[in-house]
Amino acid sequence: MARQRRSSSVVSLCGLALGAMLTARLAQPQAAAPVGQSPSPDRVAHGAYLVTTGGCHDCHTPWTMGDNGPEPDMSRSLSGHPAGLVVRDPPGLQPPWLGAASVTMTSWSGPWGRSFTANLTSDVATGIGGWTEAEFIATMRTGRHRGTGRPLLPPMPWDTFRRLADEDLAAMFAYLKTVPAIRNAVPDPVPPSGPAMPPPPPPAAITTMTVAPSPADPVARGRYLVEGKGCGDCHTPMVMGSNGPEYDRSRWLAGFDARGPVPAMPPIDGVGEVYPIEPAYAGAWGMSFAANLTPDPETGLGAWTEQQFIDTLRHGRHQGRGRQLLPPMPWRVFGQMTDADLKAIFAYLRTIPAVRNKVPDPLPPSAPGGSGR
Repeated sequence: MARQRRSSSVVSLCGLALGAMLTARLAQPQAAAPVGQSPSPDRVAHGAYLVTTGGCHDCHTPWTMGDNGPEPDMSRSLSGHPAGLVVRDPPGLQPPWLGAASVTMTSWSGPWGRSFTANLTSDVATGIGGWTEAEFIATMRTGRHRGTGRPLLPPMPWDTFRRLADEDLAAMFAYLKTVPAIRNAVPDPVPPSGPAMPPPPPPAAITTMTVAPSPADPVARGRYLVEGKGCGDCHTPMVMGSNGPEYDRSRWLAGFDARGPVPAMPPIDGVGEVYPIEPAYAGAWGMSFAANLTPDPETGLGAWTEQQFIDTLRHGRHQGRGRQLLPPMPWRVFGQMTDADLKAIFAYLRTIPAVRNKVPDPLPPSAPGGSGR
């Protein structure tokens, strides 16, 4: 599946309430609080920045229908899948379509069965109010509940978040401990009705960092941000390997692989989003395809300016002025990043290998799909 999350859905301006807290200084590391001492306001604000621009609300805040369409219900901010909410089984999906998200974006069905996003509020009984910082970091590093419990299931992108530095994960936890407690007992996962999905292979070893790369090295920081925010989860095509779907690193960030066929539009009745092994996504908007982010001058970002890149994420339009960006691109989330972080991401993207790959144009909801382009 294209983003082990996800993550992935239309995103509203869920973090505007942070206001002036989200200034450029939030991108800087903050010193850890001594044991037994409350974290500093700067550290909590840094964590708020990371949670907001990391897209945590995309899955952990239930979606509802607002005046301008679907949007996260911020009265239930980060409380996970609503207890007692009945989730419909996804319609009969045929390959290459693998799974679907509920309309609330808090329940996900696929080969693993059905998973529900966790309650991240400070409620002690049903959230993470009783967790320690060490348990939170261990969960992100190992992909297991509190570091030793059951495996975390898709779409939780723990393999992405485990690449974040200790100080960033600790700041995220410091902020989450300030989120108002909501008593909401999220259901346990439901196993698949057919043969169980084989356990994934152990993730590749990584060298964990204590402190994130400095903004003084924009390429290094850009790589850290791209990998830590899961850009590759959507923008890198997947192939079927010996252990199941895996990312095609030879086409890193090259978007939907235009050498293959465009899948036919799947049934989407009653679901929020449907996704296949390739980075294509179907929903009420039609079908969208992950863009080529490599520096190829004709099919990627090679001819873009830094300002066009920033404007695209600020305004949700191609090069800042063209067609609207479609789900699941979380431009409203990334658009709240500081200029320095967005510039660092662009600097890193200019250094990756260029891949000539002309991604298809989006298809309207009535389109049946078609052959490769």
